[in-house]
Amino acid sequence: MQINLEELVSITSKMSVLYAEDDAVLRENTVSVLSDLFAFVDEANDGVGALEKYKINIDAYDIIITDLNMPRMNGLELIKNIQSINPLQAIIFISAHNEAEYFLESIRNSVQGYILKPIDFEKLVETLYKSAISVKDRKENVQYKEHLQDLVDEKTEELAQNYQKMHEFLTVDKVTKLQNATMLYHYLDHYSKNHELTAMLYNIDDFSFVNQAYGMEIGDTILEKVGQFLKYNISDEVKLFKYNSDEFVIIFDPKIIHPEFVVTQIQAFFRETPVGEYENVPIYITLSCGIATCKDSSLLLPHARTALKEAYLSGLPSQFNVYDDKDLFLKKTQTETIWIQKFRVSLEEDRIIPYFQPIIDNATEKIVKYECLARVEDDGEIISPSYFLEAARRSGLMCNLTRSMINKCFKVFSGNSISFSINITNEDLLSSSFIDFLAIKQKQYGIEPSQVIFEILEDIILNDFNLIPLHNLQILKQQGYQLALDDFGSDRSNFNRFEQLGIDFLKIDGQFIRHIDKNLRNQNIVEMITKMAHKMNIKVIAEFVATFEEFYILKELGVDFSQGYFFNKPLGTLV
Repeated sequence: MQINLEELVSITSKMSVLYAEDDAVLRENTVSVLSDLFAFVDEANDGVGALEKYKINIDAYDIIITDLNMPRMNGLELIKNIQSINPLQAIIFISAHNEAEYFLESIRNSVQGYILKPIDFEKLVETLYKSAISVKDRKENVQYKEHLQDLVDEKTEELAQNYQKMHEFLTVDKVTKLQNATMLYHYLDHYSKNHELTAMLYNIDDFSFVNQAYGMEIGDTILEKVGQFLKYNISDEVKLFKYNSDEFVIIFDPKIIHPEFVVTQIQAFFRETPVGEYENVPIYITLSCGIATCKDSSLLLPHARTALKEAYLSGLPSQFNVYDDKDLFLKKTQTETIWIQKFRVSLEEDRIIPYFQPIIDNATEKIVKYECLARVEDDGEIISPSYFLEAARRSGLMCNLTRSMINKCFKVFSGNSISFSINITNEDLLSSSFIDFLAIKQKQYGIEPSQVIFEILEDIILNDFNLIPLHNLQILKQQGYQLALDDFGSDRSNFNRFEQLGIDFLKIDGQFIRHIDKNLRNQNIVEMITKMAHKMNIKVIAEFVATFEEFYILKELGVDFSQGYFFNKPLGTLV
């Protein structure tokens, strides 16, 4: 029997149900269905509770739905008690037993419906329909039926309007009035895989600044304008969707329009056209774009996202990039993804190994200290940080790497007075337990703080937005540890901040050291850095020294220490 749900709702929408079921999960799921059909759904977890509710107001429930097996009072006993009060009460029986005696018992008790567990939705609807018809016929007269029909027509119209509103809410972006991500996915899911399709993923450059500078209201206005302008710049054959917060997606057949022509035209338009104004000053924005073309529509957005990320690598706004599975960026991303899991396993299996590179006193040409460098042992092969360092950052395991290195290096240098350096990161200095961990390891291995040089990058001490790392660096200095600034010259160098923190060593970035014997400009830069550092009692270390000629020039320029393959590559043991 095919049941019309609208007709069922029209009958039950003014009715109430009492549902007795001791299985909490089944009761919750069934009540959820019943609530869509009935005006009021009451529930009880056993027969006693159901009977108590029924006795309070015997006219409160149009239909009783009850399970057979329940604690305190089972369904048969509940039915008998209810029918002793009201013989005409409509009752539906639910049972896990498919036996003749239960059918006979239900018939003897004038039960209108019998449903077997697990509950079948169509069977439930059919049974509810029959019971509702019975109730309606008993309660209504002709005039009431006519009135009810009017209510049904009104309800149907209301449902249609609600459907339209809900459809718009689910498929249209409320700010731009463009089709949203739901419709984008729907479009891609139903696109033929026998034809190529191009996706262009546009992202507004630095849109967070727009919201911060002008406010969210103007930000929404700009999003609306961007949607309008994009629509203005594309033809009717092109599909436009609002995607994530400040992203838009354009979909089209690449045989109709060339993708690079589209992106060039759109980016040029936005560079020249303001999208709003603030205090009578025009607001301009730029868009970066990732482009992907393929027959598999499920890959379009991931590929476009990868292309967009590569476009942002230049650090410049208003860039675009076309996805290419041979791109070095993509291969690098895939390698990092593999190494995230491999690095996690390496930590768990304690396969982090410290290697040691000597640091030479340029005056005596003797080894005076070592830099400790992390390696991973992988199936007998020693892996350099270029493979796993970014994976450690992306997986949030940099602190674990640092602590493993501190533990192993402290153990190696325990019992001697040789100085050694270890790299630490912003993540380490942000950790509330790093200082305590260091104190434990220092005591465990008897390491003097003055032996240890912690190497940090410039971005840590130049960050004015979070002072916790700077505070912890000051604590390390107070405890007697030394600090070295690694890759000096690769960021916004600030000698004033170095002096405030008590930096002990500057390690000049390798870009200034390579071929310095043939590069007068780099010689001048290194000499200037060295002289300024010496005035603040900071020693200077040159990294990546590869030839005697480079070493000789560095000595002449007054650099204090050198390290590099000219002396020794990083080794698994101390020299």
